[in-house]
Amino acid sequence: MDFQDTKEFDGIQRGLQNLFQLHKTLLSEFHPDIGPAGLNQTHWRSLMYIADSGSECMTGVGRHVGLEAGSFTPVADRLITEGLVERISDSRDRRRTLLKITDTGELTVKELKRMMKAHFADKLSVLSEKQLGNLAEGMTTISEINRILQDNNNE
Repeated sequence: MDFQDTKEFDGIQRGLQNLFQLHKTLLSEFHPDIGPAGLNQTHWRSLMYIADSGSECMTGVGRHVGLEAGSFTPVADRLITEGLVERISDSRDRRRTLLKITDTGELTVKELKRMMKAHFADKLSVLSEKQLGNLAEGMTTISEINRILQDNNNE
């Protein structure tokens, strides 16, 4: 049987569409008023990803935020100009350039996460305790599956 013709495939496809819509619903009105003026959601998402990863190549950060390498360069340049991240050479491959968060970037991310937590609390306040628990449990499951699939891709 072809997986693409199964109920499971249809459910996964619908689930992904709903996940993207949930992301949009939760973050569409989130415009943090911190740090340098004019940073957009792509800048904030990139900064948070770099902070969480420790250091990451520009291509990896660009992929995470949905941009091709050439389109991501201006985002990286802006974060560097603002002193939030720095470029460093990869000690294992000198051809690769990594982005690493600065102390200023760390402080900014800490404030950004605080603001995001308050924003999410407000948005999710319409859910019952059970619904909120179900959402948290579902997100944990999605994270576990994502980790497994990423590990499989890196082999």
